[in-house]
Amino acid sequence: MTAHAWFAAFVVVNILDAALTLWALHCGGTEANPLIRALMRRLPAAAALVLVKGAYIVAVAVWLADVAPWLPLLTGVFAAICAWNAVQILRAR
Repeated sequence: MTAHAWFAAFVVVNILDAALTLWALHCGGTEANPLIRALMRRLPAAAALVLVKGAYIVAVAVWLADVAPWLPLLTGVFAAICAWNAVQILRAR
């Protein structure tokens, strides 16, 4: 895949992660990332996630050429986080 295709996948898994995190929080789950959890104490969860995920996406877009070799790994990490969120949602049901 090209760097741009990996970037598109990175954006998609980050959006999916944010949506699944909000769903998990609604089901009684908690945010595992201590930095995001601290931000969620000061902002609504959706705003905190938009801020953090937006920053990730913008940072990767700005440094796309430099991070291109890492995009498959970064995308995989966030895909694994999405899977973790899905498991937590299923457990909460």
